[in-house]
Amino acid sequence: MTRSTALPSPTAPVLARATAAIASLTLATALTSCSFSAGELEPVGGEETAAAEPTAAAEPDAPEQGEESPAAEAPGAGESGAPAEGLPMDASEAQAWAEDVYWLSGSGEAFYRLDWTASASTTLELTHSGSSNFIIVAYGADGERYASIVNEIGPYEGGSTFGDLPLLDGPEAVEFVHIQADGDWTIGR
Repeated sequence: MTRSTALPSPTAPVLARATAAIASLTLATALTSCSFSAGELEPVGGEETAAAEPTAAAEPDAPEQGEESPAAEAPGAGESGAPAEGLPMDASEAQAWAEDVYWLSGSGEAFYRLDWTASASTTLELTHSGSSNFIIVAYGADGERYASIVNEIGPYEGGSTFGDLPLLDGPEAVEFVHIQADGDWTIGR
């Protein structure tokens, strides 16, 4: 009687490890190729920050009731046309995106004021023919940056629905869009 003692095949554990390694590499590649916008960088710490903070001794110099405070003259304060803090350009430089206009096209940087109200179902169809950054950012009337509508590199064709964006104040609060591109672009709604 002949008895065969065959060892289990080492291929199964090797294949399992190889599959796990490929999945890990795919995930690492996907995570490192993500594009995002960090906004404008500002220095942290240092003497400039400390000098800009008001001190308790400065409060007695606050204006009396009825007097205009210096804050009323600050950018974004009222109807002076000065840029609201955070807007990339002066609000008066924004081109109107009229309610009856459904397609915009241009090349390079542009800044638009929405003369229509976005809703959660509003979808923007976007194209870009450049080879570098294509970024569109939504801003509120007060200059607060709400969300990136798109942030891609190179040629792009796609869409973005306002209801899918992280807009804490809702899509109705979007007042401006800032477009940064190195080539021709179109935006349709």
